[in-house]
Order: sequence, then structure tokens, then C-alpha cells
Amino acid sequence: MKLILLFTTMLFSTNLFQTNGLTEKERNYAAALLESSRQKLLTEIDRLSEAQLKFKPSPDKWSIADVMEHIGLAEMGIGQIVQQTLKTPLDSGKRKEIKVTDEQVRQRLTNRSGKVQSPEIIKPTGRFTDIKQAIGLFTNARTRNIEFIQTTQEDLRDRYWQHPATGVIDLYQTVLLISAHCERHTAQIKEIKTSDGYPIVSK
Repeated sequence: MKLILLFTTMLFSTNLFQTNGLTEKERNYAAALLESSRQKLLTEIDRLSEAQLKFKPSPDKWSIADVMEHIGLAEMGIGQIVQQTLKTPLDSGKRKEIKVTDEQVRQRLTNRSGKVQSPEIIKPTGRFTDIKQAIGLFTNARTRNIEFIQTTQEDLRDRYWQHPATGVIDLYQTVLLISAHCERHTAQIKEIKTSDGYPIVSK
């Protein structure tokens, strides 16, 4: 009996039954980025007037309302991609197709000197009649994404998809991409607010 207990203890203390789950450092880092980027975005759009939300620096540029529509759709859409990709088999052999580090994923998304063409499905079209709808879409999706990274026990490193700005990335990198995408467009909102002609009177 003692031998059985000893064998069982040794078995479960080895790597045999370990999964490639996230480290606490990875989990906390990603969650902190999601939380801080959410707060920075919401602070940037707080108490803006209708005129400020709808102002466009030029006819071919997005307004702040447009940016928020895009952010909300992207936040929800990328979160759905993560959930769908979790259903695919693990494939450690595909890691060689990843050409970017975690930090490079963030750099590519936050660097606004490099332009990225948004997919048609998440381009702003005036879907929402009220900015609160876009904000609600974003905040609800962001809450789900934070809860996911804080609690998931799934292997995020051996499941992949391809993003147009980064190429093949794993699902942990995708969570980093979500926060970086938000940071990218928060910077865009700041640019709009410093554009010539931007209304200076708040609500």
C-alpha cells in the first residue's frame, strides 16, 4: 500500500500529467494589460459631447464614434476567434510558423506609423445610434476577455490563427493583441482630439 501511495505521489509530481497552461506571470501580465488599456480608453472618451464624438479630421477619416464602433466590434470578434480556435487540436509543430515574439505582437499593433487595413466586417458603418451601445459592446466583451485570461486552464501556446498584421500567432499572443489593438485606437482618439477644428466644449 505504501508503495502504491509513493508511486502515485511521484507520478503526479512529474511532468507526465502537466499541461502547457499559462504561468502566473503570463496570466497576470495579460490581465493587467487588458485592464489598463480598458481604463485608458474609457477615460479618453469620458464626457465628450455629440459634436466631439462625431467630428472627423477630414471626410475620409474616422470620428471618435467610428473608432469606438470599430474597437467594440474587434474586441468581440477577436474574443470569438479565441473561443473558436480553442476547439482545434493542439499542434506544437506549428510554432515554427510564428515569426513574432510576444512583445513584437504588441509593438506592431501599437505602432501607428504602420497602417493596417481593417477587415470589412469590423469597419465602422454607423451601426449604433448611440455611443453607449458601442461602449457597452466593448466593455462587455472586455470583461469576458479578462475573465477568460484570469481563469482559463487551456493550452493557449499550441493553438494558432493568422492575423493580417502579425502573421501566425498563438492564442496567448492573441490576448496580448487585444489589449494592443485597444491601445492603438486610444492613440488614434488622442490624435483626433488634437486635430484642427476639433470642438473644444465638453458636455
